[in-house]
Amino acid sequence: MQNIFREFVFILFDRLRLIIMVFLAVFIISIALAVSLPSIYRSTAKFSLIVPQNMDPLQRESSFDYGNRVRRFLQDQKELILSNRVLERSIHILHPDQKGSISAKQMNMIAQNLDVTPPGGETFEGSNVFILSYIDPSPTRATRMASAIAQSYFEVYQEMAQTKTDYSHSFFQEQTQKLNQEMLEKANKLRDFETKQALALIEILNLEPGNANSEVGPNALLSQFLRSYHELQTELAGLHVSIEALEREINKKGIPVVLPEMEVTGRSITVFKTKVSQLQIQLNEMRPQFKENYEPLKQVEQELNLSVDSLKKELTRSVDAQKMTAQSIEARIRQLEKIIHGLRERIQTTAKEKATYSNLQQEYNLAKEAYSQARAQLEQTRLASSLNQEKQFLTLIDKPVVPDKPFKPNRFLIAVGGMVAGLLLGIAIALTVDHFDHRIKTVYDIESHLNVPVLGSVSSV
Repeated sequence: MQNIFREFVFILFDRLRLIIMVFLAVFIISIALAVSLPSIYRSTAKFSLIVPQNMDPLQRESSFDYGNRVRRFLQDQKELILSNRVLERSIHILHPDQKGSISAKQMNMIAQNLDVTPPGGETFEGSNVFILSYIDPSPTRATRMASAIAQSYFEVYQEMAQTKTDYSHSFFQEQTQKLNQEMLEKANKLRDFETKQALALIEILNLEPGNANSEVGPNALLSQFLRSYHELQTELAGLHVSIEALEREINKKGIPVVLPEMEVTGRSITVFKTKVSQLQIQLNEMRPQFKENYEPLKQVEQELNLSVDSLKKELTRSVDAQKMTAQSIEARIRQLEKIIHGLRERIQTTAKEKATYSNLQQEYNLAKEAYSQARAQLEQTRLASSLNQEKQFLTLIDKPVVPDKPFKPNRFLIAVGGMVAGLLLGIAIALTVDHFDHRIKTVYDIESHLNVPVLGSVSSV
């Protein structure tokens, strides 16, 4: 390691003239560049942009990531400043006499010297301030151009914001008128239904859930008539059973059996039944004592037969009366069936009308709610337009001023860089030349190439 360092120092001193020549050449060139390069001046305008929740419903964002939203919005402002619309207007501001369209080449030259950056970095991170800068060899021209671009950008931003707000206002105004018309149509339909179905509306309201009067009207009548219908059905079934039992008793031979419910004091059936019972008891008492041809016995038997026939005739008349009663009940049942059928149809009709009424109410409520929302959004757009939000949120912090010193080049840095570059380049060239020089110059070269020890040397004179 020591030999390498000693050899490096030897090369530096041995090639010192070459190193100095290269160093001076590079240093002189850097000085010439620092003197000859033209001065570039930069004029800047600083803006502050606040991005709150927009009042305009059409421009409102639902994103909760405020940082990304600000970065995206500031990036949009950069694209707006570099747009042809802003650049063309800035040229017209500087040259109002220039008419016609601006060439793309002219706008590209301006865009190359224009830049929009955050104050402390390459990306819009953690700041809502951005700087518009324009560079030019002339400080006055750079300031005038930066001022024109800043003015043009501010005007275009205001126009775009106002255009968006005006569009939102006209859009919601049209929507509000349309929804208002729809709400009025729904209200008229609901009012017409209430007018035409006034009587049915009472029943519809009584059918509402939780209404204390929900059991009045057709429902109550239906329940009442169904109860009467079932009672008559039960009564008719009992009559049919009673009639069948009596007819069997009438048609059979012998003494008929009288139902207990037919035995009422004072009725013929009860009288004949009592008489038949007495004659039957008397006949049973006489038969063991007398012969069959005994005249009083025959008279008792004959009287018994007559009483039985009379009892059957009374039973027959009772059956006829019950049949008439059954026919009357059947007629009443048929009448009730018609009434019940009509009530059921009426209830079904009422239910359909209730569904229609509920649908009309729901349509009207939906139309009213949509109209209310549109009115609220229209009011928001009106406030957004009247408040002129672009003036609230975009602020020009610093106007462009004429720079007192150039932005570039840094002549001192170029000179220092030339010195360092000349020195390093000289050393590199010296090492390269020595590497390709194979002559023996030192005792170390003799020892390394001939592999013999050096006993002494004579200094050069």
